[in-house]
Amino acid sequence: MLRHRGDEKMSEKVRFSVSLDPMTNAAVEHLARRHKPELSKSYIVEFALVRLLDAMDAKQLTLPLVLDAGADASH
Repeated sequence: MLRHRGDEKMSEKVRFSVSLDPMTNAAVEHLARRHKPELSKSYIVEFALVRLLDAMDAKQLTLPLVLDAGADASH
């Protein structure tokens, strides 16, 4: 899968919403605030998602992803 990062204009990006549990949201907000200059939560989520996709492309990760305590992303 080819993705071109960094050269997209904002209008060329696709928006979607994501629901986070309160602890994950708080962790993302904390990460955003402690970075200087402060980052947006959407930037942090996009950054993490791109890294996940890169790892999948490089065959470093396979589905199903095991999150914790044996739960996978399909639950």
